Order: sequence, then C-alpha cells, then structure tokens
Amino acid sequence: MEENLDPDSIKIQKNRFFSRGKRIVRKILNMTPEINLQHSSNKISNQLLLSLKSIKKTTKNLLSLDLNSDDNKLSQSLSYLEKEITRLENLIRKREYYANSEVRGLGYLAFNDSLTGLPNRQFFEGIVESLINEARHQFYLVFIDVDDFKVVNDSYGHEFGDSVLKAVAQRIHSALRDGDIVARYGGDEFVALIYYQDATALEPIMDRLLDICQHPYQIDQKEVYVNLSLGVASYPDHSSKYSELIDRADQAMYMAKQLGKNSYQVAFGTTGI
Repeated sequence: MEENLDPDSIKIQKNRFFSRGKRIVRKILNMTPEINLQHSSNKISNQLLLSLKSIKKTTKNLLSLDLNSDDNKLSQSLSYLEKEITRLENLIRKREYYANSEVRGLGYLAFNDSLTGLPNRQFFEGIVESLINEARHQFYLVFIDVDDFKVVNDSYGHEFGDSVLKAVAQRIHSALRDGDIVARYGGDEFVALIYYQDATALEPIMDRLLDICQHPYQIDQKEVYVNLSLGVASYPDHSSKYSELIDRADQAMYMAKQLGKNSYQVAFGTTGI
C-alpha cells in the first residue's frame, strides 16, 4: 500500500477491503453453517474461524479511527486486514477441495500425497488455476528439487529414501508462512505457492527454506545431509498460464543446479530464461 494517500483514496480502499471481508463471511456461513469453534475437530474449520475473529477485530479498529488524524495507523490496519483476508481465502479453498472430495467419495487421498501427507499435485494445480482465474492475487510459484537424492536411494535403499522425503517435506512446510502451500509434485520434487506481500518478502523465505533443509537428518541411526535447489516464477510477471509458470519455475530450478545447487534462482524476462 502506498503511503500518504489522500482521505478519499483511503476511504475507497477501506470500503473495498470491507466488501471483500463481507463476501468471505457470507461464503463461510453458507459453506459451514454448523461449525462451532469450541467443539470442531476440523483443523481447517478452526483456522477459518480464528481468521474471521481477527478480521472482525481489525474491522472494529478501522471503524473507530479518525481518518484525518491517524492515517499511519489506518494504513497499518488495512495492510494487516488484507493479509488476513488473503490467508482466509486460501483456507477456504482448502476446505472446498476437501469437501468436494468427500462428496465424490474420494476421501483424504484424493488431494493428499500418501507418503508425505502434503497436498498432492492435483490439489496444487487446482489452487493455482483458481487463483489465475480470479486474477486478483500476485503470487510466486516455487519449484523445489532435492539435490542428489538418487545418491541417498542408491546408498541406503528406497525405504530409507522415503523416510528422508517425509522429513524434508516436514521441514519445507515448517519454513513457509501460514496461508502458503507446499505440495509434493512427484518423486523428489515439491512445489510451493507463496503469496506476494512486498518486494522484499521472497528472499528471506527462500533463505529460510535452504537453511532449514540443509541441517543433518537423523534417520534409522544414520545421519544424512541433503540440500535443495529452488526455482521461482512470479504471477503475473512471468506468465498468466499455469503450464507456463510451472515450466518457468522448473527452468529456474535447473539454473540453480547448474550454478552449484543448494540455492535458488528467479526466472527473468517474460518469454523464457
């Protein structure tokens, strides 16, 4: 959000955020009319309701502000509200996918990887496609590959390799923010969806991913080290099509490997690396 907005512009943005919040609230009420925070065992339902509570609190704070004398505080509150709404929208998408799988009798494995427990490729593609269709959110698509994973499999066997993949998946998940998504793409490859906040947000997330995953893994009384190579593509800067975004991120990941591995590269230009 730009600083020093005039009061009319602030009012317009304020009303826009409030309208989005109201639509989300109505959507949740239509989807989950019987959810009770104190009694629900559904983790996603709890997260939805906690986000709603936070949005309501921020909205009340906005309503109590004096637009003429407290512009800085208003700007901070609006920024926080926007992030919470984005996070909430993502949680709603997760719930819709799981609900749809239950209706079709597909169950948990329809959208989750059986080895790591992460969302699977089908789920990830559906989320990204829905964001592209909405054309409202900027985001990063990250392609993640475990460096030299074949060496682990060849040295210790596939069962041990599967245990390493599960541990890597947990670390990747822990390195991301609430609302971001990581999924298993296949084999030793993962993909992540990272919502854009500002131009400086990507680097610390990538650094955290690389750092947390390079620490030793203690598995079956053995200590192993693995690193990651990461490739990043940005929507809509690099493409407005999912297939092209994933290709650009994949190309950037291979560039990271060629430059020494254990690093990340961002795609550049608009037609290829």
